[in-house]
Amino acid sequence: MTDLSPETNPLGKHKAELPDSDNPNLEAEKPENGEALLDTIEGGIDDARNRRDEITEHTARAIARAIANALGDNGRTLDEFARTGSGSYAALSDEFLEVYNDPTTPAPVRTWIDWLGTYLVQANQEGSGRRFMIDEAAPQLNRLLVATRISIGGTFSTVHIPASKTLEEVNALTRHLNALPIVGTTPFQVFLTLPDVDASANNVTESFQDNYVGNFVSIEDALYGLVELEEWETDLHNFAAVRGILTKAVSIDHYMVEAQTRDIYDLVEHEGVIYAFNK
Repeated sequence: MTDLSPETNPLGKHKAELPDSDNPNLEAEKPENGEALLDTIEGGIDDARNRRDEITEHTARAIARAIANALGDNGRTLDEFARTGSGSYAALSDEFLEVYNDPTTPAPVRTWIDWLGTYLVQANQEGSGRRFMIDEAAPQLNRLLVATRISIGGTFSTVHIPASKTLEEVNALTRHLNALPIVGTTPFQVFLTLPDVDASANNVTESFQDNYVGNFVSIEDALYGLVELEEWETDLHNFAAVRGILTKAVSIDHYMVEAQTRDIYDLVEHEGVIYAFNK
């Protein structure tokens, strides 16, 4: 057993405990040398890169173990996740973001946290559904949008913000959004809930203005307003009439048209109204 010094331990504060790959609970009852824990983490990340996928639970818990050891009493939630695998991004992020945002944290450790945070978001379906696995590049928390409930205009809504944001930054964002003159408008509030919209973006107001198309009383109304459905129906009926076909015998499949329209627009139903935005 080796008590690693700050020079050899990237986290530099506590001995690392090695999760046992043969123990499904990863209880890690015995402290082991930090190099073995590092090998577990780096090997797991290399494997994820090769598979072009998230890290496994085993690797995620190994990363949590290393960070929890570094934080000591301030890493109790990470410690619980390292031992049991129980925990979510929302529950763990305050602890690992403390290390992530520390300017003295080495770059490799920040990369570990990028992988850990991404694993938690995807495993618990806390994200927007967007993935950022590009070739062999490591994921980055600031490029991963996490579903977050905040109060907008007096109503709680789920918006999406980068996974790198701390609770303090989320609170500051909430205050900023609620100070915008446009925050009281329903279309803007609906726009902020779109999974591809980063609610913390500096240009979020301009993006709304560029992409809001309009609102409609129903999906049917939206189809007639957004695509050339009426013109298509007229052309079809003229085609049928020329050939002696009863117009009632031919029709356009509105379900298919709706699917096609949703490829072009985000259609969101809110309190009985359909809001349309460019994708």
